[in-house]
Amino acid sequence: MHDQDFLEDTHQKNLQQLSLVYIEVQQYIEKLFDDGASLSPFSVTFIKDVHSQLYTKPQMKPFLKIKLDKDANTSIDMVAGKLRERNVAIAQHKAPLFNELPTLLNHYEYLYQIYPYHTQARKLIHAMASHHRLTWLHPFLDGNGRTSRLVLDGTLNAIKLEGYGLWNISRGLARDEVNYRKNLAMADMVKQGTFDGRGPLSAKGLKSHVHFMLSTALDQITFMHSSLRLDVLSVRMDKYIKLSREELLECDPLPKYSDLLLKELLLVGELPRGKVKEIIGTKDRTASTLIKELLELDYIESTTAKSPIRLKFNAFFASYLFPGLLPPV
Repeated sequence: MHDQDFLEDTHQKNLQQLSLVYIEVQQYIEKLFDDGASLSPFSVTFIKDVHSQLYTKPQMKPFLKIKLDKDANTSIDMVAGKLRERNVAIAQHKAPLFNELPTLLNHYEYLYQIYPYHTQARKLIHAMASHHRLTWLHPFLDGNGRTSRLVLDGTLNAIKLEGYGLWNISRGLARDEVNYRKNLAMADMVKQGTFDGRGPLSAKGLKSHVHFMLSTALDQITFMHSSLRLDVLSVRMDKYIKLSREELLECDPLPKYSDLLLKELLLVGELPRGKVKEIIGTKDRTASTLIKELLELDYIESTTAKSPIRLKFNAFFASYLFPGLLPPV
């Protein structure tokens, strides 16, 4: 997408720019955890980094001006990645006092930390439950919803949830925003009687929220499955590669022979490295260079330096191959 494609309306243009930045931050998060980051996705360092990555981009400047009163002209400039220094209330939710945030965020990291011996099911439930808690904390002046969904992306990447990145839970949440907000609010409820958990908030409300999040994830997986028609994907891939080579995308151009290799991987799923030279009709050195470049550009992946290669649907690539699969923000 180029600037000339943006609508003239300033608000709409800002939202379109935001969508591109959102995908860019998703790519950053994917790479962070693919590279084996030891950083906990529940750490305040990661949470602040995500907010900073999102709001330090030049395109995000219009979103940094925060109105303090909807009926007045009083506003303040938000600092990307900085915890709020004001008390806030959002609809019926009165967020924790700002001076309590450092302690509460440390407590959040401790409660939701994931250990290697945890089952994948438990890790997934931790991720979904933690999403509510982070939105409840409302750590920044603005952008908490987007940041918390990106942090959830990081958590699902960190636990190596199979297939994640090809589908994205944020799209499902955007499609059912009413129930998303309703279930977040239910998890905000105070404890409903003696048997409603041990803390001050409702365990039943949190359970409802987690169930909604898991159902949304399942819905997106089903949607992804129905989108995987090879003929349609092949045409979209051709278009993507053409635009890339003509430098009409906001990413590095794909190297020569990429079309042959990527389309073969789309068909076969996985390919021994030694077969690449046959696919593209070149010598070993050219094939090795192509593999190296596509690995660096995040279009393919491999378990080891010598193991077979396979397609990797990073956020930017997936947004073109699966229009509508990635979320509005």
